[in-house]
Amino acid sequence: MATRYDKIVREFYEGQDGFTVLLSDEPSFYKLLRGTLHKILAIRRDCLAYFQDQAPCLNEIKDKVGSGQPVLVFVERLLKGRPSAEFILNIRKVFPEIKVVVLTDETSQEELIFLHELGANNIITKPVSVDSLVQKLAFTIKPQGKLAQLVEAGKKFLRDGELDKVLVISSKILEIKPDSPAALMLQGDAQSGMGQRDEALKSYLQAHEQSKVFMEPIKKLADFYKGNNNDQYLHYLKKLDSISPLNTERKCEIGKVHLEREELDEAEIYFDQAVRCAVKEAYNYLSQVMSGIAESLFDVAPEKAEKYYSKLLQVKASSLSADDLETYNRLGIALRKQGKWQKAVENYQAALKVAPNEPGLFYNIGLAYSDGKEYARCAKYFKRAVRSDGMIHKSAVSVARNIAGIFLKVGMTEEARVVIEEALTEFPDDAKLKVLLKKSMPQS
Repeated sequence: MATRYDKIVREFYEGQDGFTVLLSDEPSFYKLLRGTLHKILAIRRDCLAYFQDQAPCLNEIKDKVGSGQPVLVFVERLLKGRPSAEFILNIRKVFPEIKVVVLTDETSQEELIFLHELGANNIITKPVSVDSLVQKLAFTIKPQGKLAQLVEAGKKFLRDGELDKVLVISSKILEIKPDSPAALMLQGDAQSGMGQRDEALKSYLQAHEQSKVFMEPIKKLADFYKGNNNDQYLHYLKKLDSISPLNTERKCEIGKVHLEREELDEAEIYFDQAVRCAVKEAYNYLSQVMSGIAESLFDVAPEKAEKYYSKLLQVKASSLSADDLETYNRLGIALRKQGKWQKAVENYQAALKVAPNEPGLFYNIGLAYSDGKEYARCAKYFKRAVRSDGMIHKSAVSVARNIAGIFLKVGMTEEARVVIEEALTEFPDDAKLKVLLKKSMPQS
């Protein structure tokens, strides 16, 4: 049964001749999007173009916009390891009328705020189900509710330069919702376009008062004071930085303003922060490149994979965090494949410094000790893994077998039985667990 979201999406593609451009290096998302549009929603016309590089993607957007088609763009937050921020900013400036959806893996709240600041109309966190994808499409294509639709209409009039109509729309919104920040922003933009600077300033200030974390009024206020009131300019730049602290260019600008004011220490603080943001972006790219190389070597030449995983951890030494656990884990496996179980233990012990209570690390240390036939030490770490996460032996049948097998080997019969019985609630038909259970039973 078709939902209202299905109908909105179909109307965009079939009724409005809408088109979608996808910029991604993940073919799996392309397959999901294509299947959703053509198989699930049964849209027959050609309405999707897929690119892995920015230049041809940008050309396709130009062609479709030039032919008068409404365009919806999907773009990865990281494309081949590099942030796509500049691409998003460019299409936002050149084609303000198109809708942009950013695709990302699980990320921080700060990153999400930054993506919205760049101009994302919506954000999809992968993996995503078909139902969620259709809903996100519908919300992006047609904002829900009368107020949201009026705001969209006002933005279109603003892009078209019909400033009188923008004022009419903003007045309508303010009748429905007095002090609406979005309406006050539209009103301020129209007044600014008409040369009414004082009135525009009042509108922006009022919009900011109604929503302290709404960035658009703060940006307008910063622009308003730039060049004629450095105190106020700096004040609003710092407000923006507090809301969205990952904007490298803005941190540089704050540093420059402090420098102009001969406040060298304050300037250095923001320049240092800008460098850290830039280094983090560079690390993301470097991590992608080195991880890709290591993964390609992982099965055929684990000793060479070890080299690249080790280099990556060395490069990131000053900024290692729990986000790097996957690299530690892959390096540990590469070491174990070569029989270097002691080095694998050292690697996992180093990982514990950035994630001291991670049960998976305790388990992996146990596996490495098992490779070296250090079964008592193996059991010690397996026990820590079970204690720190009562679910680890239920996560995979192989994990349950390994833990129970070692416990039995070192005489921890009762602990083995508890692990096996709990694991059998998840894997009731596993024959090997049942054999281990018999071994753990008291002998009569």
